[in-house]
Amino acid sequence: MMDTASLLEQLAPLREPPSVGWWPLAPGWWLALIITSLLIGLLCRALLLRWRKNRYRRLALAQVTVLRELGKPSLEQVNRLLKATALRTWPDDTVAAMHGSEWLHLLCESAPKAGDSWMSSLEAVYRTPGEPATDELLQGAVEWIRCHDAREIGKRHD
Repeated sequence: MMDTASLLEQLAPLREPPSVGWWPLAPGWWLALIITSLLIGLLCRALLLRWRKNRYRRLALAQVTVLRELGKPSLEQVNRLLKATALRTWPDDTVAAMHGSEWLHLLCESAPKAGDSWMSSLEAVYRTPGEPATDELLQGAVEWIRCHDAREIGKRHD
């Protein structure tokens, strides 16, 4: 009778199978890569469109910075900047003719987040257009430029 140790010595060493490589990819991984690539492409396109759509906001904010650097801007300059920004947002025939309380109502309605305390100093543009703008007015204008709702004026309440 043979002992088990001598029998084990007679066995050939175990051969390990070759490791499984990562290439070529399985069909499921190809599908996952294609879907991920499409989603990343759509996200990049949406971000690019949003960035292009908000170019007028960046230009208006840069203009506020220029006005501040040149000294105290007048009420008329701030009002003109707000009007120019609004004209890039909504149709000319709707916004161009607005003035007074109608104009201030549009500003207030289109950006509730900006508040309306700064508009009281903007009302003075019709009485004293050359008066220097207050810091509160400039900050309010910046907030309005950043957060106004660019949807159509008539559709805002639908």
